[in-house]
Amino acid sequence: MNCLELTLYPSLTLALLDENYVKKFGVKKGIRADADFYISGKWYSPWKYINEVDADIRDAVQKLVEKYGDCIGISISPGDEDLIFVVAFLTQNTNYHVNVLKWARRLFSAGEDLEQLARIAPSVGRSYQLQRLPEAVSDYLTMGRPRDRITLLKIRGVGPKVADLFLLFTGDTTSAPVDKHYMRIAPGLGIRGAPPNANYCKRYTCDACPLSHRCIRGFSLLKLGRLAGWVQTVAYLLDKGVLTAV
Repeated sequence: MNCLELTLYPSLTLALLDENYVKKFGVKKGIRADADFYISGKWYSPWKYINEVDADIRDAVQKLVEKYGDCIGISISPGDEDLIFVVAFLTQNTNYHVNVLKWARRLFSAGEDLEQLARIAPSVGRSYQLQRLPEAVSDYLTMGRPRDRITLLKIRGVGPKVADLFLLFTGDTTSAPVDKHYMRIAPGLGIRGAPPNANYCKRYTCDACPLSHRCIRGFSLLKLGRLAGWVQTVAYLLDKGVLTAV
């Protein structure tokens, strides 16, 4: 894979592109991913935030940045937040590249209006993600298209990972979506803890949460700052075998 492919592979914006990495859905249709500052991931450089990393894990993170920091960015698509929410919601407990991309592209081919997408989602497939999308979209719109974690977690069917995916791929790089890949790779970087507890996440921000010191999401925010989302992205690529270990 080249750097653009590595940046796009874990990103929710991949669902908005065709097989040639040309924008097919949402804003800026027809633009090539490598020609767009945001979709290409060029807007984000991990080197800018290396000084936000705590000293006790700086060496391990520094090695990641030295090896991949000039290649892998974070792909986002400003103006496509509604579509990104749909993709994030569909990622629950399924294979992103096999199922989610297929579902999302079928939906977006039929239209891009959120209410329309919600109506047709159950007819696209029998998976519970598609069946529950209408109520999630209803909450998302009723709540005013939230961009903060606590409010996102009030949406039916949205848990910590989905909320953090949405936040990360709409530009909040302090958000590290905790999945099985991150849980396997992060301890080797000195980042440890239990998965987020949804009941606490719904009540507290990480800096105020009484579980933050033993939660891997809270620990990541504390130790990595604005590098948290990038480190999680690289961890995903490492655990999938797309990258080789440092």
